[in-house]
Amino acid sequence: MSRAWSLALPLLTALVVSYALFVAGAPRKLHGARVYGGPSEGVATLSLRAESVEREGERETAFWNGPITARARAPGGADVVVTVSRAQRGVADFEMRFEHPVHGPIEFELRDAADAPLANGRFELDVTRWAARARRRGGWIRGRADRGLVLSVAAERGAFVIGSSAALAIRVEHDGQPVVGALLTVSAEGARLTGTEQLRTNDQGRARVFFEANDLNPTVRVEARREDGQSGLIETPIAVVAGGFSASRVADGLRIESAVPRSEAFFSLVSNRQRLAGGVAALGPNGRGGSLGIVQLPSGQPPAWLVVSSEVDLRSAAAVGWPLDSGSEPAQTFDVPDVLLLDGLPAAFAREQARRSRVRWLTATFIGLAFALSVVLLVLRVRAADREIAEHLRQGLDAELAARIAPRRVLPLLVALLAILLGFAALGLVLLARSG
Repeated sequence: MSRAWSLALPLLTALVVSYALFVAGAPRKLHGARVYGGPSEGVATLSLRAESVEREGERETAFWNGPITARARAPGGADVVVTVSRAQRGVADFEMRFEHPVHGPIEFELRDAADAPLANGRFELDVTRWAARARRRGGWIRGRADRGLVLSVAAERGAFVIGSSAALAIRVEHDGQPVVGALLTVSAEGARLTGTEQLRTNDQGRARVFFEANDLNPTVRVEARREDGQSGLIETPIAVVAGGFSASRVADGLRIESAVPRSEAFFSLVSNRQRLAGGVAALGPNGRGGSLGIVQLPSGQPPAWLVVSSEVDLRSAAAVGWPLDSGSEPAQTFDVPDVLLLDGLPAAFAREQARRSRVRWLTATFIGLAFALSVVLLVLRVRAADREIAEHLRQGLDAELAARIAPRRVLPLLVALLAILLGFAALGLVLLARSG
């Protein structure tokens, strides 16, 4: 029996190590979620974005295996639970409504359809820290005042993007007062202008043309002249957002357009104090080589900006927060990204590492026990063999002669034990090398 076990134990150990390496201890895909949003301090309705992902090695892809459940608790409040059943490319936007405005950190957890954790932890974000991340574009570009009339130009909606026509505002002043009826001559390089014929300033000293950039560094030249001969000139570069989306309010919602083919755009609707809503806009061909999509605008929202980007967290350099409301002065953009509030992937990675560590320890324990058992079985076999030989010799020889013919040798036994040790050590090294 011991002989069979002595032969079977190394084979069994090799099989266990192979199972640990290639099945139980093999790397598995990680599932987790990142939660983005805006300020939580002082708001009663929290707009969040969850990005559910699957990670395999260095490769990360969108992942969605059914409804996810979000649970949040504000200090002194009851749990707020929301189930989100739909997502686009693993991204889902949702709202959590609290009984009272939140003050203090929020306890939050996100679980998938199998009740496995996707993200959990605490977060707290005030308006000041959130707004400090914002970038603003736009405002008047003022020309020199050495020719009598002072000219200024501005993007009416704060920015221009390539492939989209938008209004360029022109202002003419003299001694700080608007100049009425001045004749304007407008030209541009790197852009196409429309509405420049017989252009004159109105009662507020303003005029507008439509400007469509087709270059990353366009310039505009505006010359103004009034009937008494006074004139003014401005020639200035016009900033263009490379790769940006254009967005505007239309009758049936919000129009999002790109000059290049794209399949989607991520957006957030924000005020100057909070994130109001968000989503993923599906884009299709616009017939001019670009892309176009229409999304619905939530009703009853305060004056807001629509931040649009190709990145899920709206952090790209081309992200633009387009103003949805206009006033008498040119607007500024409010390009504020979503803030990463929680990231569930590090915790998923830690759980996976802990699982693989348990497999390694169990396998190492098995190797140690198998080695110990192999040693015991070998010693028992050697002793049994020695007894059998000695008994056989004693039947025909005296005890002294039998001891000289078949002495007990320790060295061969030690060599055998070391050979067994080397074999099991090799299995242990393979386990360590493959588990890194």
